[in-house]
Amino acid sequence: MVVEFIKGIVSYLRALTFVSRAGLGRYFVYSGLIGLGLMTLSISIVYYTHTSLGAWLVSLIPWDIGILNQGVGSWITVIFSSIFFLTIFKYLMLIFTAPLMSDLSAKVESYIDGDTDRRTSLRTMGQELIRGLRISLRNIIREIAITIFLFILGFVPVVGVLSTAMIMLVQSYFAGFGNIDFWAERQFNYRDTLKFMPRHKGMLTANGLIYILLLAIPLVGVFIAPPLATIAGTLQAHDYKTNRILTS
Repeated sequence: MVVEFIKGIVSYLRALTFVSRAGLGRYFVYSGLIGLGLMTLSISIVYYTHTSLGAWLVSLIPWDIGILNQGVGSWITVIFSSIFFLTIFKYLMLIFTAPLMSDLSAKVESYIDGDTDRRTSLRTMGQELIRGLRISLRNIIREIAITIFLFILGFVPVVGVLSTAMIMLVQSYFAGFGNIDFWAERQFNYRDTLKFMPRHKGMLTANGLIYILLLAIPLVGVFIAPPLATIAGTLQAHDYKTNRILTS
């Protein structure tokens, strides 16, 4: 897992040099335009829901702490809304850029293999999109449930200190899952993908961690994060596939 994690970080450096060599710059522009529209939508969602979400979260805490419900409630609302925004925005980017990133991943693999004649039909793209939506919805439910649990766990003495780091790792894992799935959709069916991904947590977490950090860069992040994460994930996964290290 540690080796895969380190290779996952290094794969982003490889992705940077690969972009100009393979002529993939247009994907960054398309990604950014989609991202700017989704950012506006996501901010609007959080703006109109953050108060009720924060109040609901406070109501879930089973013990009564007066100062929590009076003063710290607003602080909890801000933190939870930020996590909620990141989660929703991350998945909106994965879903709405899916056809674009799937094509990008296929082009990266074709370039590596020297198969310049490889084509993707509209039917195949449609099937991959439906499959991607199934995986995204599954991951959204699981990630939000785990994140809420860890956030509440943050109020437990001693154990709570680790909750923030654990939330970040969970966010990174599921983000990497989505990015590397653009490669996996050409290798595995839905069930085999769900078996394959958990076996490579290091690769997924490293990819997702850098993706989230890049996505957090104001404005610029939506242009560079999705394409770089897709390229990096495809390069690393293809290496393992070639060396027969990855198994389904």
